[in-house]
Amino acid sequence: MASVSVTAGRAASVLQTIERSVRLVTTAVSFAIFGLGGLAMALIVFPAFHLFVRDRRRRAGIAQASVHGAWRLYVRVIQAMGTVSVSCDRPDVLRGLRGTIVVANHPSLLDVVFLMSFMERTRAVVKAGVWRNPFMAGVVTAADYIPNLGDPEKLIADCAAALKEGANLVIFPEGSRTPEGQPRRYQKGFAHAALTAGAPIQIVTITVDPPMLRKGEPWHSVPMRRGHWTIRVHERIDTVGQYGYDRSASAVRKLTMDVSGRIEGLLRA
Repeated sequence: MASVSVTAGRAASVLQTIERSVRLVTTAVSFAIFGLGGLAMALIVFPAFHLFVRDRRRRAGIAQASVHGAWRLYVRVIQAMGTVSVSCDRPDVLRGLRGTIVVANHPSLLDVVFLMSFMERTRAVVKAGVWRNPFMAGVVTAADYIPNLGDPEKLIADCAAALKEGANLVIFPEGSRTPEGQPRRYQKGFAHAALTAGAPIQIVTITVDPPMLRKGEPWHSVPMRRGHWTIRVHERIDTVGQYGYDRSASAVRKLTMDVSGRIEGLLRA
């Protein structure tokens, strides 16, 4: 009986190793699709929008819808290949949002892709490096995403203007993925924008099991099991109902602490 058990264990280990090797290949293919797809949209699709759609706001709306559709297709493809899997408990809520800030934790590289594949009419706040990335610069420009170029006042004004126009914003208050084992530190920009625009905040949590694509972790560091992203949609904070139009430093600090405390509590639950 013992020998049978040992043989079965070895067979399971071999199968697991084969599965991991296959996922390593599909992960490489997934990143290649992402890069080439972004480049194709930047060089072919979005220049066509600039050529045929003159109105900036209408052009941005079409581009945002295109990004949503492309990422939705991309997520389906990488799930079909078995690279990763993702689930969302209330996708209908995300699809129905208008003029709302979605605030979430940021455990992995693909968080924004998964979130925005569920959402329509969405703009993202992106770092300066993305605007210099040849695969992404054309995409974020055409979709009228909001650049974070180091000017806090302009960033808050741009975010508030987008929210008042009815666009949603996806913001990770950590600013970047928090390295494993370090506490998450929440920046106050989302609270400034929400109170300035009088916009609601939708709280979302993201978990990845097993963890992968974390900060400082190479793409080829593939875990033994397929990574699964779980996106949970929680309560929505009515900032006007709770704070009125108070834009003071104390209101910003209180809202930041309220949201960060809720996210941390949900992640520990």
